[in-house]
Amino acid sequence: MIESIKKDIKRIYDFRRNVDFIGLINAFRFFIRIKKIPPVDILYSCHDVSRPILLNGKYYSPLIDSLIIKLNNYSNITLASPFSRYSGNKAHGNTINLNLYVIVSLLRRLFTSGSIALKNTKDDPLIKFYNKLYEQLNLKLIIAIEPSIEMCIAAKQNKIKIIDVQHGVIEIEDPSGYYSLDKRFFYQNSGWPDYILCRNIESYKNVLKLKDYTKPVLVGNLSKFFYENIYPSKENTTLVKTKVKTILFTFQPFYNSLAFSKNNMHEGIIFPKALLKLILKSNYNFVLKLHPIQIQNKNLLKSHIKAFDKLFAGCENVDFIICNQKPLEYSLANSDLHITFNSASLFDAIDYGLKTILLDHNLTRLNQYFGELVDSNSVIVDPNLEIDFSKHFSENNQKTYNEASNDFNLEDFISKNIR
Repeated sequence: MIESIKKDIKRIYDFRRNVDFIGLINAFRFFIRIKKIPPVDILYSCHDVSRPILLNGKYYSPLIDSLIIKLNNYSNITLASPFSRYSGNKAHGNTINLNLYVIVSLLRRLFTSGSIALKNTKDDPLIKFYNKLYEQLNLKLIIAIEPSIEMCIAAKQNKIKIIDVQHGVIEIEDPSGYYSLDKRFFYQNSGWPDYILCRNIESYKNVLKLKDYTKPVLVGNLSKFFYENIYPSKENTTLVKTKVKTILFTFQPFYNSLAFSKNNMHEGIIFPKALLKLILKSNYNFVLKLHPIQIQNKNLLKSHIKAFDKLFAGCENVDFIICNQKPLEYSLANSDLHITFNSASLFDAIDYGLKTILLDHNLTRLNQYFGELVDSNSVIVDPNLEIDFSKHFSENNQKTYNEASNDFNLEDFISKNIR
């Protein structure tokens, strides 16, 4: 009983963390009736956090919009995940907001089951909503970033294949994580996507551990495809003035180490003590790239910029303005070494020929996240940043990477799985 209550509290906390007040308001402002939406072949779906690129007044999702462009022979529509701010004219990809239906469904669930969490998969209001939506759109396929359990169950009931697009680390050990077996235990392991589009072989191997509930498909780095083939503005804006090697640090929205968070608080933000010391005494250039959540949230962005202004006053070798106005790929293409705590940006760095220094000292966790990469030449675990950096900069600024998925035929895969 106590464990059940604890799980409900955890689900409510996770739900609140994903709720944005403006997102709730926009559920009412941009509401449209399902019956007014014309049929389409493919339904895409993602949240604001997966839309870090702002072009011509529209927010783009490199993952989803790359697929839309690759699969432009199919009619499509994009569903703004609960509770996104961006839809309509604010988002690329014919994005609609049906989150008022989600709100009503969750309220009905609360009144009928006494919980906001999914309890009964056979008669759940939210699953019924997705069933109604799929039938109205006469869908042939669903592609989403971490599609919800309810979306997946409804897809199975309608005999529609549903595909997840890898967004971060494929983490299967965290009981509350999207890819955890525990997450769907109470639903008889229903609610899995049919496939997971993986960006690299390490993630592919992690998905194989999920038994037969879902299957991995290696498609490569869609964000890199977007930057190289779709992103229009690659003008050579100088990130820093001095012509020496550049080190990129990528932030995370939160750190799964209370000790790290507590011991590295500076000017109201979490910033690694070892990195701060290095920057203040070093002649290298440094690029401080925030996470999309920190960039899109005006208060978080303001607090970080304010802290940077104080911490690095007078430092001409630090950029935290230009890099946060451009995609992560721009910073990667203009850097020589990468530092992060344990972010999935490690994968991006490898794709741009950069080695990564990890500040997380928990090797068990790092091996769960990154597998054999932890012991490869691409990764150095050094929480105190004591290594000789000169031995690890990218050679001759080479930014090429031979992706294992270059021969993957996405169009053929989709044609075999579309209803």
